[in-house]
Amino acid sequence: MSYSPSVYYFMMGNYHTHKEIGYYLDETLGQKNFENIKFTCDDIFAHSSEEQSKNKKNKIEIEKYIIYYTLTNSGIFYLAVIINNSLYSKNENLVYELFEDIETRGIKKLVDSKGELTLVGKQNLKFCIEQDQEDNKKTVNNKNSDLNEYFKGRKEKDTSKLSLLNNELNDIQNNVKESVKNIITNVAEMQDLDDKSAKIKDVSFQFQKDSSMLERKVRYRKYLHRAMLICVILIIFIIALYIIFK
Repeated sequence: MSYSPSVYYFMMGNYHTHKEIGYYLDETLGQKNFENIKFTCDDIFAHSSEEQSKNKKNKIEIEKYIIYYTLTNSGIFYLAVIINNSLYSKNENLVYELFEDIETRGIKKLVDSKGELTLVGKQNLKFCIEQDQEDNKKTVNNKNSDLNEYFKGRKEKDTSKLSLLNNELNDIQNNVKESVKNIITNVAEMQDLDDKSAKIKDVSFQFQKDSSMLERKVRYRKYLHRAMLICVILIIFIIALYIIFK
């Protein structure tokens, strides 16, 4: 984001004599309303009190402009007309930092015998204001650029994280599918084992049944042979007794 010029009009005056020392006007912004603005600014300067202005931040909004002004300990009155929604209006501390910078540079001392700025003083005032605006615009643009780079890097990082997360989800999904497949296979195998176990139980039961029948048959035949043997022995014994006692 870039910003258009902020300072439309700037003036400095001697509070003790209530005389204007000099001013700056950005003529590229047009002078359609300059007379009305100049009249308002002169009125503020003329009627401002030391109690109201000294080392204080004052602000008045008119139409599409904001007027900032203050009075320093050195008795110099500073006033700036700032375009609304510009860089300085969004951060009014920049305006008061500009006042302090101009005060520190001693531009107020570059005056002639009438107490007005000399050509050198006017050039210094113009340079100071325009340079300050340019520096602040660069600072903001650099911050925006850094911020864009940050969000770009953050976006790439988030995209990378999202891609990694998707890969992990795909892996999990594949693992779940494989696990389900294995479970189904295991269930099928278990069912097959159950069927085989049931068949074995059936065969075992039939075997036990046949074994019991065979055992009964063998026992029956054994008893039958014993009975027959006893009968034969008994017949032989009877025949022997008959021969003996005949």
